[in-house]
Amino acid sequence: MEEQTTHSKKALTTTIIVVLLALGYAVLRYNIARHVPYSHFPLYIANKSFALSATILIGFSFLLGPLAHFWPKTFVQKLDLRKYFGTYGFALAALHAVMSLVLLSSKYYPRLFALDGKMTAIGESTMLFGIVAFVVFFAVSLASLPSVAQSMQPGEWQRTQRLGYLAYFLVLLHVALMGWGGWWKADSWKFGLVSISLISSLFIVFVLIMRALVMKRQDVPHNSLEKQL
Repeated sequence: MEEQTTHSKKALTTTIIVVLLALGYAVLRYNIARHVPYSHFPLYIANKSFALSATILIGFSFLLGPLAHFWPKTFVQKLDLRKYFGTYGFALAALHAVMSLVLLSSKYYPRLFALDGKMTAIGESTMLFGIVAFVVFFAVSLASLPSVAQSMQPGEWQRTQRLGYLAYFLVLLHVALMGWGGWWKADSWKFGLVSISLISSLFIVFVLIMRALVMKRQDVPHNSLEKQL
């Protein structure tokens, strides 16, 4: 119990740091560098920071397995942090989803809408990938609840958890489609402050590559520890 409390505190502290750093970067890039009015801080700016924080925290929950595989002495003892990072990340993703629905309009996201006010194919695809990813993460989160996990077979639980990688890939499509057009514009790189969608995309790619490296390794040990990774 004491160890779980310690892990919970560490995960919460890390979460707070990630959120504050993401919020600081969003303010620096949008309010300061791009002169977005501070009146948009409560939803528009905060929403961007929550989206980035959710992506990073969920990524941490996936990344700890590969890190423990390659550097077991350092990271095996941290594997229990995965459930906390996943839970906090999903909570922030839920906030992001609600705030995005409130903001969803051509004035906030002009790239997603045509001149007639309807969403473009890119806009609809972006929303579809985000919605499906959220639903899958919701299912994974439910399966992580102790009462639900105990009622599932080990193999069934493990397969459900691994659906999170599919959801994470859908998040990549979601953010990449949303920000792709702006990545190649000079204004997007003002003062070297790249867009949050690009940071999120690169981080997701890194996490998925790490997972792929673990899966492709030929000398994977078949033991109880490996089943956790």
